[in-house]
Amino acid sequence: MPSSLTSSSAQNQPVTPQQAQSQVTPPDNSQQQVPPQPASTQTQSQQTAQGPAPTAQPYQQADQTQQQAQTPPEEPNPTVEATKKYAGSYWRYLVDSIKHPATVTRPYHQYFGLTSLAITIVSLALTIALMTGSAVSSLPGAIASNVLITFLKLVFLVAVLMIAVVAVYYLVVNGMLGDRRRSFLTFTTEYAFHCNWMVFFSVFTLLMQMLGMINIGSIFLIWLLLSLGSGLFVISGTYMLFTAQSTNRFDKIYAYLIVGILLVIVFLIIMTFGLSSILGGIGQGINDFGRSFNF
Repeated sequence: MPSSLTSSSAQNQPVTPQQAQSQVTPPDNSQQQVPPQPASTQTQSQQTAQGPAPTAQPYQQADQTQQQAQTPPEEPNPTVEATKKYAGSYWRYLVDSIKHPATVTRPYHQYFGLTSLAITIVSLALTIALMTGSAVSSLPGAIASNVLITFLKLVFLVAVLMIAVVAVYYLVVNGMLGDRRRSFLTFTTEYAFHCNWMVFFSVFTLLMQMLGMINIGSIFLIWLLLSLGSGLFVISGTYMLFTAQSTNRFDKIYAYLIVGILLVIVFLIIMTFGLSSILGGIGQGINDFGRSFNF
């Protein structure tokens, strides 16, 4: 009897919050089974937990880009490029002069005229050197050296004569007729434009000599080509004189006569000093040749 009263009174006694929390038992999570996750999901979760792994590929690409930036591309040689451009323009100049030698339709480089004269002189000099090379090589050393020096003097004399002819025509056209549109180099370029056939004649002669095609039968052809080239060189000056734009009333016939007189004077001066040196060298060579045979 007393026990029943005690239990009933205990049941009717109000429950405090502390007693309620102590009576609630948390569930045991250790005995709960977690469903298995796929391997890919586990790997992704591990990667997410550990953070992204560093990769070497972006750094390698960055290093390659930096090396390319530090190594500039090779630039073309400006001298070679300028030479190619000059050669191409000069070839166009030659082609235009062959098509229409009497008409200069465009401005050209001011050194093209000197280039044409140089090619002509060097080609003829090499042709003569190849023709006489075997004979000179058989001579004694002192005589061969003397012949070479005399030959170089002759080449230099021809070059001076050609420049002197152009200079005389320029002096008369510019000074007496008053046509001052061109400088001396530009005048030389236009002068050579009218006679550029001599460039092809001289180069053709050199090629024939190098190929061994010069013989007795081809001597006449070579003489004809050289004569035509020389004639064109003389005609070019006359043509430029009579096509000049005169700014005064000086007659062109009288200007042509003055050109003739000046050319004679120039030839006499050059021949006097140039030929005396050349003839002296030839005489010395003959004396050396005679001594080699005990004459």
